[in-house]
Amino acid sequence: MKIHGRILMFFILMAIVPLMIVNALNVHSVSHTFVPADSRPITIQQPNGKMLTFILRGDERISWGETLDGYTLLYNENGFFEFACVDDNKNLVPSGILACNENERDEQEKNFLETIKPKLFFSKKQIEQRNNRFYQKNNLQK
Repeated sequence: MKIHGRILMFFILMAIVPLMIVNALNVHSVSHTFVPADSRPITIQQPNGKMLTFILRGDERISWGETLDGYTLLYNENGFFEFACVDDNKNLVPSGILACNENERDEQEKNFLETIKPKLFFSKKQIEQRNNRFYQKNNLQK
């Protein structure tokens, strides 16, 4: 009986140890799958009383909003959506102009939007910084 028990234990270990080694090696080489933002339109009221319907874009690492007519949105320091623009360093930044729906835009908002393109995007530097921040925060390797 003792011999059979030892043989059984040997075969169990021979089956389990390689699996444990493979699992240990895979912990650091797992490819990460990111969940895209929900693409259903969201409607909110901005602090100026105007309505904004937008779609969230991106994933856990990098995200932004987009108006239904395609203008990029970013949160300002107070947590409200502004139209985004590109600064002198080619970085995407809030413009200082609260976003609203196309039918509620005044002349100032319309004039501003004539100076930028729809679907602006983050600079390569910003993407790299946000990716690094995400991986560090979550103790992940690229």
